[in-house]
Parts: sequence; structure tokens; C-alpha cells
Amino acid sequence: MFFKEFPLPKDPIFPPLTVSITDFGAVEGVKCTDAIAQAIEHVSKAGGGRVVVPSGEWLTGKIHLMSNVDLHFAEGAHVTFSKDPEDYLPVVFTMYEGIRCYNYSALIYANGIENAAVTGKGVLDGNGEFWWMWAKNLTARDILYAGELPVEERRFGTPEYGLRPMFMQILSSKNILIEGITILNSPCWTVHPVWCEDVIVRGVTIENPTVSPNTDGVNIESCNRALVEDCTVVTTGDDMYCLKAGRNEDAWEVGIPCENVVIRNCRCLGPSMSGGIVIGSEMSASVRNVLAENCDFAHPANCVRIKSKDGRGGIVENIDYRNLHQSKGMRGINISYRYSCEACDDAKEPGKYMPVVRNISFENIKCDSVISGITLDNLPGGVMENLYFKNIEMTAKTCLTADSVSGLNFENVSLTEDPSAGQVPDQAEGARIFIAPDYVK
Repeated sequence: MFFKEFPLPKDPIFPPLTVSITDFGAVEGVKCTDAIAQAIEHVSKAGGGRVVVPSGEWLTGKIHLMSNVDLHFAEGAHVTFSKDPEDYLPVVFTMYEGIRCYNYSALIYANGIENAAVTGKGVLDGNGEFWWMWAKNLTARDILYAGELPVEERRFGTPEYGLRPMFMQILSSKNILIEGITILNSPCWTVHPVWCEDVIVRGVTIENPTVSPNTDGVNIESCNRALVEDCTVVTTGDDMYCLKAGRNEDAWEVGIPCENVVIRNCRCLGPSMSGGIVIGSEMSASVRNVLAENCDFAHPANCVRIKSKDGRGGIVENIDYRNLHQSKGMRGINISYRYSCEACDDAKEPGKYMPVVRNISFENIKCDSVISGITLDNLPGGVMENLYFKNIEMTAKTCLTADSVSGLNFENVSLTEDPSAGQVPDQAEGARIFIAPDYVK
């Protein structure tokens, strides 16, 4: 209804050169960080091709991608990432929760590359349990949120600061494919392209325990032309498929929106502590022209969520959701400017820089059992307008709440009240690794 089609990204093409990490000295059971780096550099300098991580048990530190390289994890390859923070130094330029800084390298990292891929049927284990314990150390996060330091002085990368690395972060790159791999136990956000053009995330499986803090599945941040399809999030400790565009003043300075995105044929199999398809809360440079369709969620806290707050600014517009199903959870469709963030992230000037959400359509959405069906939570000065709901079917404890919405349109909407409806995801259900609940965001 509002979404406009765009040329979808195409798979990168690579020369026929293929090498194995064993050609560069990799041995099972021995840390092979250097061998992987040498293989990637060799192939990239030769003009491109494939670096194969073969079947076997492999241990590594950080992996840095390069242009024209397909890093391929063969079926039967099981890669465990080191839990030694020194293996992710020196610090690299990164984006952490929508703010630029320097921190530990992501486990798989790239900045400014073209025509690259991470593919295969291998299993990659991020050893996240080690990192999750850092979630209670808020020192670095509070410095970032305060926004008082210039970017070059936002340097972390020590356990004392406790700023966790992402699993996979690719910045300022073009023509990127991530396909087929299985990722377990991410330290923080799992798949995180930032400021990229022409990105495909296809057929990826992600499993993070529900008690793991901030382990979002796929986060597309400030990218142009992205396709996320046929992915499976088994369980995760936060959002499953999320679109972001930076946080507050830092995002306004960069000014790169997230636009032209398709999310389709994706699913979750178990519980999530947050949402199925989510926009925000970091959305200050704006999110627009998005289609999310044909997805099925077994047990997320929210089926669809657009979350923001005062002080974020930014516009979310021209978004179509269609053919989505949620089995059970807390909320069916939730648009809120009352997102509960930490006090250090509160608006510096209350009532200014309010978000805008407009031109959003929801069609053929079914939520079997939720606590809240449709919730639209505005704030004074915020704009919510032109919201269209068609062929919606929900059973909910509370069917509909709406606050200051302009242009609210319903067609064939069936909301059935049931005092027993809804279920909050059990933190323990489906989890592989358990940590104390007070580490959960």
C-alpha cells in the first residue's frame, strides 16, 4: 500500500580460486586465527575467490573479511570463537547500540569492503556465556549515551568498560551476502550490517538463549537495499529481525537512513524476549520503504513492534506488513513512544525531537493469543498518522488501546477478548545455556 518496489540486491560473484585454511597451517583444536587471516588476504590479493573452513572442530579469534572473498564454512565445520578478550584487539571502529565508538572487534568484522560473502552450512559458536556477564557493567554505555565525547575519544576495549562485541558486524560495505550458516551464543547483537548497500541475509539460523542479554538476531542498521529471507531464529534474548538507524544526536550527525528493505519468509521456532519484526528504538536517522511479509512467529513477546521515545527524532514511514502469524506472546501490534530506556538515555530537552510514524499498513495479520492486541502509545508532541489495518484477527486479553492517532483506519478487523489470552515467554524455555536472570535486559 505504501511500500514501493526497488531493485533487490543480487548475489556477489567470485572467481573460481578456492583455498582451504589448512593450506595456511590451520590445525583442528589449535587456535587458527592467523591461518584464516592469511587465507583471506591471499585470496583477496589474488583477485578473489573462496576460503573454505572444512569439516572439523576449529578454534579462532576475530575474523576480518576482505573484498572479493567468499568465506565458506563447509558442512560439518564447527567453529568456536575464543573467549579471551585479547583476541579481539586492537580496537576497531564500530557501532554500539546506534552510537559510533571504538571497541573490541566483532567476531566476524569488516569495514569498507565490496563483493564479499559468509556462506555454507557450518556452525559458528560465539561462546557468548563469557560475554553476557558483562551486561551489568554499564560504564561504557553510560559514557556513550551521555554524548559528550567526540567519536575519536570514545575508546573502550577493556573488561573494565564491559562493552561486548557483536558477533558479525559489517560497516560501510557493498554487495554483501550472508547465507546458510548457523550461529549460536552470540556475545551481543548477532548479524549487524551498518551503512551498507545491497545486503542479502538468506537462510541463516540463529539460536541464542532467551536469557542472553541483547542478543538480537538480524539487525539491519542504516542500510540501503537489503533483503532478509528464509531465516530462522530458534530463540533469542531480544528482538529477532530488527531495523535501526542510529541513536539521537549521533545518528543525526551521520544522517544515513535505513531504507528499501524486504523481510520475507522468516520464522521463529521458540520464545524471544522482545519482538518478531521490530523497528527501533534506535531509528533517529529514519526508516522508510520497508516490506515485511510471509513470516511466522511461534512465541515472541511482540509480533510487530515500532518502538521509540522522546528525544529520538526520526521518521518511520511507508512500511507494509502483510501475511504474518504469531502463536502467542505479550503484544500483537505495538507502536510506542514510551519505550522504557535507561535514565541516561532520556531526552535532554523534553518535548523536543519527537519521533514521527506515518503511512503504515498491516494486512492479513493473525495473533492467536496475546495479552495486548493492538497498542498505539503516543506522547504529547509525537506524530502517529495514517495507520491502516486490514484483515486482522487477534485473540487478546486487551484488544485495542490508542492514544492520539490521526487517520486510524480499520477494515475487516476482528479482535476477540479473552481474559486468559497471552503468555510471556519463559526465560528458560528453549535455552541451551543459563545465566542468572538479573543479567537480562
